[in-house]
Amino acid sequence: MLNKLFLLLLSLFSLTCSGRDTSDSFTEIINLAGSEWYAILDDDIEYAGMEVNTKTWTELEQPSNLRKLDPAYRGVVWLRKSFDIDISNTKKNLALSLGKIYDYDEVYLNGNLIGQNGKKVGSKDASQPAYNRIRVYPIPAKFLNQGYNVLAIKIRSEFKNYAGIISGEIGISSIYSVIDSIMYESLSDLIYLIAFIFIGIFFFINYLKMPEFKEYLTFSIFIIIFSFYELSKNEFRFWIYDSFLLFKYLELILLYNIPFFYIIFIQSFFKIEKIKYQNYYFITNFLITIIFLIFRNPDLWTTITSLWSYHLIFPLAYSGYKSFQKIKEKKVDALLYFIALIYFMFGTSKELLIEKGYLNSESSLDSALLVFILLVSIALRYRFLELKINIQRRFDQLNEIDNLREKLFEYLNQIIMPHVESSLQTIRAMKVDRTLYNTDNLTKINQSYSAIDNSLDDIIELSRLEVKRDSHLKDTVNFVDFIKTIIPDNEITYTIKVDPAFQINNTLDLINSLMIRIIDFSGFKDFTSKDLIVTSDLKDHLHFRFMFYNKESRITQNLYKQLSEGKFSKIEVVRWQIIKEILRLLDGKLEMGLINKKYLRIDFELKALPLHKESKLEKIISNDDSNDPPKFNFRNLSDWKKIKIKIPNIKLPQFKSK
Repeated sequence: MLNKLFLLLLSLFSLTCSGRDTSDSFTEIINLAGSEWYAILDDDIEYAGMEVNTKTWTELEQPSNLRKLDPAYRGVVWLRKSFDIDISNTKKNLALSLGKIYDYDEVYLNGNLIGQNGKKVGSKDASQPAYNRIRVYPIPAKFLNQGYNVLAIKIRSEFKNYAGIISGEIGISSIYSVIDSIMYESLSDLIYLIAFIFIGIFFFINYLKMPEFKEYLTFSIFIIIFSFYELSKNEFRFWIYDSFLLFKYLELILLYNIPFFYIIFIQSFFKIEKIKYQNYYFITNFLITIIFLIFRNPDLWTTITSLWSYHLIFPLAYSGYKSFQKIKEKKVDALLYFIALIYFMFGTSKELLIEKGYLNSESSLDSALLVFILLVSIALRYRFLELKINIQRRFDQLNEIDNLREKLFEYLNQIIMPHVESSLQTIRAMKVDRTLYNTDNLTKINQSYSAIDNSLDDIIELSRLEVKRDSHLKDTVNFVDFIKTIIPDNEITYTIKVDPAFQINNTLDLINSLMIRIIDFSGFKDFTSKDLIVTSDLKDHLHFRFMFYNKESRITQNLYKQLSEGKFSKIEVVRWQIIKEILRLLDGKLEMGLINKKYLRIDFELKALPLHKESKLEKIISNDDSNDPPKFNFRNLSDWKKIKIKIPNIKLPQFKSK
């Protein structure tokens, strides 16, 4: 289900990206943003007229925060901008877009009022608050002059920190283009938010199925609250109910609860204890929203929220610190979360700067929130899959134990039970007939018990090896040094003819066990000769050839047949099967054969690490090293000087002169 949801998100994301070229939000006929705006900190209706001397006015760029002109000033500010337009080529209904304004505005074109506070002229609710909302005013054709035109804006702000056109695009275009641009951006945001809400619902449903995953519940609550917070700022909210203050208050309630539920999610995600007084933090934020409800003053709301927002660095730093600690523990989900957090902090910081008017750029909040939610969702699902893998691994271990039990009982039945039954029959016979209670029968019982005792360890070892899939404990060592250490000199004659630089990466304990089990194999105790030669090939494979000789060809042939058929009737075959299982775990190959009916040939192959071609120099090592030549050091100049090159006398032929 999660995969389908991700595909839906991806399709929606591609739809919003490919359905429209967002390089320009709308098709502008005239761009009014930038320089050549004039402002005055005074109020006079004459400033709306065509003929106004602006030499004493302050020239500035728009959009910008007019509070920077005089932070202590709280009166009316007038803005003027002149522009030229050829209306003969314009057959469309035009509109003026002014971006987001704090907080009351009256807009005049060539001395004519065309709108106020985001509403039409004469609207009953034109005096209602609409701060930080995009202004779009239709331009009546009769108010627009051919050529020279003047735009005048009267701005009054009750906010201490903001006044004027704070952000957004300023220009004249067709009214349909402006509306289409606003609707497109709002619809794109709405699609994202609906997808995020569905992700929150998905994790909540998963929590109901798996209550032990509390991080699913806290993540779903956090995402749903954050999504409704963004939804309360979307332009589509006015389709539900046209009340700016109501949605602004709802926005603040959600905003003040987001940090608390974010902390709760972090604690459940990283399995850490709660902060001692964090419940008081929730109560404090709740009381602030109650104060907002009592004092319905937008300036008070904005001032307190601006001061309150500075503390958000602490929850973000807290989560970053905890995630970094988990990264040091090599937690993949913590790394995913840390990457998501960094990008989310970038998007929210950029959005904050845009909202405050310090940065005139496109918002990255939607993409940051998308990346954050997707990466955290992947981290949560990764944790679930990791748990599933651990459960499956534990289940495999239990199956391995069951298989071990079955194998153990099978071999006990085949090998141990004949000795047990033989002993029981002898004991029963001795109970019936006291004359059978003699030394021979007691010796026979004792031999059966000794055979059971000798066989039991090998049966357990074979059962254990057969249920193992592979060997994980691998080490890298020099092959020649290692193999010389584990081969017993007094039990076999060996020759090692491989490059001394060869290394192997394998389970050394198994290789050691393999060599000892072959050399000490009970089936070879009557063989008079045991030889081993170790060689390598061009594929960097190591070959071990054992040659066992017995002058009685019948013994050699019987042993070969017994080992080839693999019937578990004698303990020797069990021990030989152990050798084969060890080779399987070492990823080796085994071959057997007869030579002249008296020699039993056993070959097995192991892989070595790749060897550099320039170092391929063979060296013959034997356990009879009394006649070893002195070692030659290729890097020692004195060794080269010891080399004597004898040049033979060459007699040149003598030619007769003509």
